[in-house]
Amino acid sequence: MFNDFFNAFMKAAYTVAIKEGVLVEEDGIVLNPSTIELVKEIEQINLQHLIDNALATGNRELFMQLTNQKEEIS
Repeated sequence: MFNDFFNAFMKAAYTVAIKEGVLVEEDGIVLNPSTIELVKEIEQINLQHLIDNALATGNRELFMQLTNQKEEIS
C-alpha cells in the first residue's frame, strides 16, 4: 500500500518537475538541464580539439569535415 502511494507520488513529482523545466526527459532518461548543457560544452571542446589537431597535422579534408560539422551544430 505504501509502495503504491510512494510510486504515485514520485511519478507526479517527476511530471511536475519536467513540466516546470526543473528536469528534462530525453529518451526516457530524466536529467538536470545543466547536465545537458555540460555535455554540449564538452562536445564542443572535443570538436575544437579535433579541428586543431587536423589543422596542425595538415589534414585539410578532415579539417573541412569538422568545420562543416561545427557550423551545423551552431
